[in-house]
Amino acid sequence: MPGEYAGDAPGLRGYLFAHRYGEGDDRLHRFYLPALERSVRYDRATGFFSSSALAVAAAGVARLIANGGHMRLLVGAALSQEDVEAIVHGADLRAVVQERLLQGLVTVETLLERERLAALAWLVAEGRLELRVVLPLGWDGQPLAAAEAAPYFHAKYGVFTDAAGDRVAFVGSVNETAAGWVQNYEELSVYFSWDESRRYLEDIAARFERLWQGEEHRWRTLTLPEAVQQKLLQYRPEEPPLYDPLERVQVPVSEV
Repeated sequence: MPGEYAGDAPGLRGYLFAHRYGEGDDRLHRFYLPALERSVRYDRATGFFSSSALAVAAAGVARLIANGGHMRLLVGAALSQEDVEAIVHGADLRAVVQERLLQGLVTVETLLERERLAALAWLVAEGRLELRVVLPLGWDGQPLAAAEAAPYFHAKYGVFTDAAGDRVAFVGSVNETAAGWVQNYEELSVYFSWDESRRYLEDIAARFERLWQGEEHRWRTLTLPEAVQQKLLQYRPEEPPLYDPLERVQVPVSEV
């Protein structure tokens, strides 16, 4: 049954994932942690850049750190209508995007967010996380304001890859808040490279790669502005995180 180990295989095939996780399912322990501890790469597309959205995208990545893995993360920038008008009239796009991204890190409201950001900061510092910004463009070729761009960021998805080249992909629902995570509002559909769902996985992986390389029609892809990277690095811990902040750690009987 889903959530159990499938024989002795060490990679992604060695765990019986479900094809769907919904409300009430323990996605962290039954999906993210088993996937990340078996992966050497994690590609993730999330919503608009904020401490809360990053905290959701970073669910379980302490296991990826322990496994020596690498992560690529795509995020959106929530531009205001004034930002777009400024860009149309000649303002530097990267400068405008940088300001909006920095505002997304102004307030870290919960310990969960802070500890998840610490995991991402560790990966950045070690050269194991690349983060790029994607902006949907209107018919005039200019970035869309957040109100118009929101539909483009509805689906959140990711792809896990293990050392053998096997992959697991998922598509999630719109909820990208830390509160939504804890209260289990998100739903995930899951696809595998070794069964009949492979074609859906390949579509997801190809979509990510086109966005990452800046090859998707009517999208602009930017590298993370240096000031934003430096702000994120302020959350780097002295030691690599060993556990996700929501992970249940089993204490040996001898220590009780």
